[in-house]
Amino acid sequence: MNKKNIVTKANIEKVADFLEKACSYFKKDGNGCFHFNLSDDLALYIGWSDGYDMADTDIIKSTEGQRKNGSWTCGYAINAAVKVRNDFDCADFDFLNYPYYPEDGEAWDNGISMRPNQTRREYRHDARWFLETFVSMTNAHKKGEIVYE
Repeated sequence: MNKKNIVTKANIEKVADFLEKACSYFKKDGNGCFHFNLSDDLALYIGWSDGYDMADTDIIKSTEGQRKNGSWTCGYAINAAVKVRNDFDCADFDFLNYPYYPEDGEAWDNGISMRPNQTRREYRHDARWFLETFVSMTNAHKKGEIVYE
């Protein structure tokens, strides 16, 4: 797959729009998981992921979490990642599969935590990175280096 055909200004804008709209929804404590199909095999997903320090101010965090002695100890934050496309069960970000290396079963984890006050430029930066990751994953899959199960 040729990167020049995928990582275009138009595609970067589409993905940046998707990320920005999803983050706006989740900032209002919305539930679920959003997807942007990249191919028949891969999609960009954005949704809640578990296990975050609720004292962290550089994440979009949920109002739900675990409390201990009156303080947040663990909770949910918004993450985005290119994962294996699953049109039938895509309601929970953490349950979606990453492509993985068949030799050792290691996942190609490309997930990032979304920040609460991102600028348009930062959304475009993330969008470019996800599109470049998609191209790299597709090319690695064609060479048999990763699998999509």
